[in-house]
Amino acid sequence: MIDPMHTISFASPGDDISSLDHAHPETILRWATWSSDRLAIATSFQSSGLVLLHLLRNVKPDIPVLFLDTGFHFEETLEFSDRIAKMWDLNVIDLRGKHGSVKQQVKIHGAQLYNRDPELCCFINKVEPLQTALEDYDAWISGIRRDQSPGRSATPVVEAQMLPSGKEIVKIHPLADWSREDVESYISTHQIPTHPLLEKGYRSIGCWPCTRAVGEDEDERAGRWDGFNKTECGIHTFGKPHGPQETEGEQ
Repeated sequence: MIDPMHTISFASPGDDISSLDHAHPETILRWATWSSDRLAIATSFQSSGLVLLHLLRNVKPDIPVLFLDTGFHFEETLEFSDRIAKMWDLNVIDLRGKHGSVKQQVKIHGAQLYNRDPELCCFINKVEPLQTALEDYDAWISGIRRDQSPGRSATPVVEAQMLPSGKEIVKIHPLADWSREDVESYISTHQIPTHPLLEKGYRSIGCWPCTRAVGEDEDERAGRWDGFNKTECGIHTFGKPHGPQETEGEQ
């Protein structure tokens, strides 16, 4: 387990990126701020995201926090995210699909699109809004970890991602080398509040129609899109150098 109070040895902007592979997350975050003036973080206020937001308070407290407001979040998610945003004075930017609301989505695409075509539902509510927002940035941070599922086991700390416009941005995973136990230890050590649905067996929390609680013998992503051949929403699989990859981040 990584010591949450680990003494940080900072990398310099010119260091080989491979030296960040097993670096402390705060080292990686400081490298990110040195490397890009236009940097954002995307989170849905789950535990990994909370660790990063807590660390960023010492690194870049005014960083834009991109939140995908799909219209289908659990009430607990919205209440908790508002609570954390106020407590830490976060610069939260809500992102929404072009349709603007669930009501308009139903008018355009019909009822329960998430049951009929979850790929399209994720695209219009998550992928497209994030792609549009990222045009204003050169790099963004995600809370993905290698231990979350087999598809994430090869996640790099730093990678390139291409936007539909052809603009290339940098995607950074400061917690890639951490485990769930590392995250829980950090949360406990720093007495950080956690998402209330964790206590009800939810370990990966997305939109309410596509999320269920999981058993202890299941991986963290098992409760997402249950019944569909789908494990990714798509925000971390577009624009890869070798096509789509199973490296879905916390969303």
